Amino acid sequence: MSKLINKIVIAFVATMFMLAACENEENLNITSPEPVFTLDTPGISNVFLNFALPDNPAFTITWKDELTKDNNTYNIEMSKDDTFDSPIELGQTEGTSFSMSVTEFNTVLKDAGFSSFEELPVHFRVKNGEKVSNSIFLLVTTYSVEIPSITAPDATFSIVLSDLDPEAVATTMTWTDPEINDNSTAAITYRLELAEAGTSFATPLTVAESSDLTYDITHGAFNTLALTAGLVAETSGNLDLRLIATTATDSGDLIRTSDTVTIAVTPYDVTLPSSLFVVGAGAVDAGWGWTSPVELPLQGKVYSGNIRLTPNGGGNFRFFTVRDDWGSGQNYTYYADRGYTFDPNLSDAMDGDNNFLFTGAEGEYFIEIDTENETITLGPPVVGPNCVHDQLWVVGAGAVDAGWGWTSPIRIRCTGNGLYQGNINLTNDAFRFFTVRDDWNSGQNYPFYANDGYTINTDLVNAGDGDSNFSFTGAPGEYFLTVDTVNKEIKLEPKNTTCEFVDLWMVGAGVPDAGWGWASPIQFSCVDIGLYKAEVTFANDAFRFFTVRDDWNSGRNFPYYQTEGYTVDANFEDAMDGDNNFRFVGTPGTYTIYMDTIAKTITLE
Repeated sequence: MSKLINKIVIAFVATMFMLAACENEENLNITSPEPVFTLDTPGISNVFLNFALPDNPAFTITWKDELTKDNNTYNIEMSKDDTFDSPIELGQTEGTSFSMSVTEFNTVLKDAGFSSFEELPVHFRVKNGEKVSNSIFLLVTTYSVEIPSITAPDATFSIVLSDLDPEAVATTMTWTDPEINDNSTAAITYRLELAEAGTSFATPLTVAESSDLTYDITHGAFNTLALTAGLVAETSGNLDLRLIATTATDSGDLIRTSDTVTIAVTPYDVTLPSSLFVVGAGAVDAGWGWTSPVELPLQGKVYSGNIRLTPNGGGNFRFFTVRDDWGSGQNYTYYADRGYTFDPNLSDAMDGDNNFLFTGAEGEYFIEIDTENETITLGPPVVGPNCVHDQLWVVGAGAVDAGWGWTSPIRIRCTGNGLYQGNINLTNDAFRFFTVRDDWNSGQNYPFYANDGYTINTDLVNAGDGDSNFSFTGAPGEYFLTVDTVNKEIKLEPKNTTCEFVDLWMVGAGVPDAGWGWASPIQFSCVDIGLYKAEVTFANDAFRFFTVRDDWNSGRNFPYYQTEGYTVDANFEDAMDGDNNFRFVGTPGTYTIYMDTIAKTITLE
């Protein structure tokens, strides 16, 4: 009985499950997702267009289209805003992705008015017939493509440069750059270049380099550039100008070059004549004629020399750059207009030619016309030769008796106006000139002279070492070296020991190895042009120089050398004895004595 009941229960439960399952099946609704036309969000949001990789893809966008069945032609559009009020079509495709190269996209954006180097949003969408995708946007930075332009000077520009005030502004150069805006993030540097017209900027010269859009150029700076470019002084010539804009970016320098502007420029002459000549009543030895003008040679940037001046007879004079040429005159006004300052004894004569007027005491003066510092001064006359430095020093392995040190440098004395001369023992090695003893910074190497236009002996060449020293390539031996700063020449000649006398002699108690007799006089030998030298032991007593051995009448005492204008070492004085001999008043001992008959000095070392 129980088994029957269980079977009935199981059958009832099964029936109930079946009825429930049928009811649920009648209520179940199965749905499919709506078809979509969706533009995918890209993996990047910032695009910096790299001009250095123009053919690389600038961007790639993809989409999903479940709506289109027949027409698979897609139009890709961009816009400055998300409303697409003025969309720009970028292109078409039948696939589901689209890309553009860096150059192509940059061109589209620049044509649409996008500013360079400014991060701006670009919105994209895709259309297929009437169907339109969603929109996405990228922040894009474009690069410059338009070139800058020189606005002044223009092709009608012509100028005659003047040396009256080299620091005065000759002209203001200006330019524009269409790529500039207040929100640009890149730094732009402008380089204004100049070259002789028609040379295609083979050797351009930099006029200015600036981040500004304007530059004031002075007469002096403009003149230097014009002459360096190849124009001829006092003659109008054409120059080409161009502007190069350089933008520094993480991808490198982006360079844009303007169109060329051709201008006309007349430079002035900056070449200094080798001498000035003084003529006039105020110049006693000259007068108003060309028979005996006073010549003032140029040393460096300074004209100088001794001159006898007088306020009498009119007291006026003028400088001339060319002998025998009245048209080359430079009067007081010429220098005043160029900003020179004058010695108090010089003024404008106010005659018909505005000559110089000397108003001081008649006598001999040392006059200097300094073209660099723009001064004309008068001082005491210079006794002996006149150079910028008293001597030059030679140091180096090529100078046998010197070597690379200051123990025994070779002294090349000033022997005339701007003339340094002396004997030197040379070997095949390097050396250098110095203007100050013990000062390596005062060196003057081969390019120093070569670049200044010197004619240099062919046995002297550029050593090509780190300091571009001189190198001697001739036959080793002793030579007579001349450095002529007036005529700009360095010469080597046979050794020169030309003096008025082959030897001088010293006798007296002040030179105890000789004493007052002729048995063992001190021989004072000529060792260089006009230079006598001897090793002498001195005592505190009197002595005298003699030009002839055994001849008391050939003596030359202290007043003789004073009268001749010699500068005498402080260790010597007038003995004030019956013969006015020399007296040694220093510390007794052995010294090297030099008598320089050119520089007119007697010195001890």
